[in-house]
Amino acid sequence: MTISSSSMAASNAMGLAVAPVVARVSTATLPTATDTSNGVTSSSLSTQTPSVVVTLSGATAAPLSPVYSPQPVTPPPAWSNASIAIETASGRTLTLSLGDDGDLALKTDGDEPLSKAESVAVAKLAVAFKSALDGMASSSPQMDLAGLAQVDTSVLSSVHLTAQASGTGKAIQTIDFSADANSRSVKGDGQAGYIDVSVDLSSPALTGSQSQQASAINNYLRQFDQAASRGHASPALMTMFKDAFTQMNAPAGLDAVPLTRPSTWVTETDHSLLSGLADFSASVTQNAVASNPYRPDEHDAFAFQVSQTTQVSGRDPSERSISQTSSSSLRASFHSALSADATLNLTGDPKSQNYYYTQVNDSAQSNMKIGYQKGRLVQASLTQTASQTTEQTKYVMGKKVEDITTPLKQSQQRDRLPLLNELDRHPPKTQQERDERTRALANIHDSVAFQLDPTALR
Repeated sequence: MTISSSSMAASNAMGLAVAPVVARVSTATLPTATDTSNGVTSSSLSTQTPSVVVTLSGATAAPLSPVYSPQPVTPPPAWSNASIAIETASGRTLTLSLGDDGDLALKTDGDEPLSKAESVAVAKLAVAFKSALDGMASSSPQMDLAGLAQVDTSVLSSVHLTAQASGTGKAIQTIDFSADANSRSVKGDGQAGYIDVSVDLSSPALTGSQSQQASAINNYLRQFDQAASRGHASPALMTMFKDAFTQMNAPAGLDAVPLTRPSTWVTETDHSLLSGLADFSASVTQNAVASNPYRPDEHDAFAFQVSQTTQVSGRDPSERSISQTSSSSLRASFHSALSADATLNLTGDPKSQNYYYTQVNDSAQSNMKIGYQKGRLVQASLTQTASQTTEQTKYVMGKKVEDITTPLKQSQQRDRLPLLNELDRHPPKTQQERDERTRALANIHDSVAFQLDPTALR
C-alpha cells in the first residue's frame, strides 16, 4: 500500500515550524477494502507490486516575509520518532511510523494479510496521522486529532501516537495521544507550554445526547475564554487547548448507538441534571517568562486546570445515588502598562519601571446530587461556588506605590426537585407535550452548567 502526501512547513502554536511531511506507506499485503462514505479506498496488493495509492493533500506554504538584509538560515525542525502503535480487535499488533526520510511505513506482526475492515481502518488512521502532524505545523496552528479520536475501536482496539519535533538536535515539541474503548488522552509539550487532556469513556451510560454534550462543550469553551482573558493567556496556546478538549470530548451520546448504552441507573431525568460529558481532566500551563529584567522574580505565567468526576452508588437502580463534581483552578500573573495608550517596555532602567503587576488566584466547584428511594426521585440539588482573588501592584519609576488585593466569592444552591416532580406528575400524552417536556429538560440542563465567574451565581 502506498500513501503519499505533501505539506509545507509553518509556524507552530507552541513555538516551532515543522518541515513538510511527505508520506508513502509500504506494507504487507492488504485485502480489498472500500469505504466510499469517507473516500478512502485500499485494494489488494502483492508484496512485490503495490497496486493502490491513497493521495493526501497538505497545506500550502504561507507567503514569506520580505528580506531586507542577509539573515541566518536555520533549518526548520523536523518530526522524528513519530509513530502509532496499533492493537487490532483481532489481536494483531501493527506500527505505523514516519521515517527520517519522510516515508510512512506499516509494520505487521506477521505475513497474514489484514482483514477488509482493518485495511480501511488503517488507511483512515494514516490520513488522521498526517492531519495531526500537519495541524500542529500549520500557519494557523491547531490540534487536529478528530480523526484519531474517532477511531473505530471495534476494529482497532487501541492506538497510541507519539511524535517529537526537533531542531539542532534538541526536542522542542512532543505529542502523545492514545485512544481505546475506555479512554482518550492527549499530551502536548513545547516551548510555549504544556497541554494535558484525558477523558474516561468507561461508563458510557453517563454521557448524554449529542445535543447535551455539544451544549456542555460550548459552555466549557466559554469558561476557558473567561479564564484566558483574566489570566492573559497565550491565544495560540489556548486555541490548541480548546481544540484538544473539544476533540477528546467529541459528542457520541445516546443519539449515536452503540457507542453509549441507555441504563436504568441513569435515566432521561438524570441526564438533564448531569453535564452530559464523560468524566475528564484537562490542564494547560503556559511556560513562565521573566519579562522584567529589573525584577526577575516577577513572571508572566498561566496555569489552568478543570475536571469532572461522577460517582454512582446504591444496591439497585431504585435506591441509587449519583454525585457529579466539577472543579477548576486558575493561577496567573502578568505585566501591563499603566494606561491603554502607554507602551510597556521593561528594561533594567528604573525609568522604564512604570507598570502594573497582576496576580490571579481563582477556583470554582459545582456538585450535583441526585437520589432515589423506592424508585422515586427524592433529591436533585446543585451547589456551586466560585472565588476570584486579584492582587494588583502598581510601580512608578521602579517604586511600589500601590498594592491592592480584591477578593470576590459567591455560592449558590438550587433545588430542581419541585420542577422535576411537577413534570413527572403530568406525563406527556401527545407529541406536543413530549416536545414541551424535552424543552423543559433542556432548560434544566442549561441551568446547571458549570460557572467560573462568581457574578454568574448571583
